[in-house]
Amino acid sequence: MSIWLHGASPALDREIDAWEQTHHLSLPGGYKDMLRVHNGGLLAKNHFPVAEPTSYGLADAEIYSMAGLDGLQHHILEEQDVDLPGKQVYFHQDGHRYIGLDYQTAEPRVIYVDFETLQTLVVAESFAEFVESLYFSPFDVAFAPNYPLEKLEQMLATANVKKALEILQLLEDREEKDWYLKQIDGLLHSEEAPYRQIGMTLLENQIYYFRRKLDAKRVDGMLRWLESQHFWPEKVAELKKEWED
Repeated sequence: MSIWLHGASPALDREIDAWEQTHHLSLPGGYKDMLRVHNGGLLAKNHFPVAEPTSYGLADAEIYSMAGLDGLQHHILEEQDVDLPGKQVYFHQDGHRYIGLDYQTAEPRVIYVDFETLQTLVVAESFAEFVESLYFSPFDVAFAPNYPLEKLEQMLATANVKKALEILQLLEDREEKDWYLKQIDGLLHSEEAPYRQIGMTLLENQIYYFRRKLDAKRVDGMLRWLESQHFWPEKVAELKKEWED
């Protein structure tokens, strides 16, 4: 299994070299290899083991993505609460929890830092060891309304039709309507008819029950695109009439 689910366009060697020269740091070879595939994106594996309990659980912690060159963080506000020696470069953030490279050793170690609980753990002695330790374990769908968006995006990227519908139905009244419509738009653009069908169902629910919260320009564009595709024309006409009334 590839480590990536999907992500940004590959980073060029000259971009990687420029980043290293600017920051006077050398990224691990494995990280640079990943960037040459996707310059940041969602991961196919979502957990890694830890030596002591964290706010995620007793024996593991979560990860949803890895940053591209522009997303690597060197200086963060929370650092004033935990005085870590040396240099750190963080490639993942979930709220106050960070995962990153710790440059106190010749080969940077991978650390987990929770700036809310002031917990710092070395989770791997090298980036290669960290990647090797990653594994996939499904998240509990029942708690989806409480999850951050990046975690939800990772779940949806691995979900089958039934699971995608279940997740998005649980989120239909979530405040981030632009994000929600983007997920529906992705379903409508799928090459597989079952995903397009659930996209139509979800769009219908949004138009009928949440129309005042929706971005009119985005919905207009989605309906025009659906008309141009001649997919389920009767339903599209019904939705367009409801939307414009």
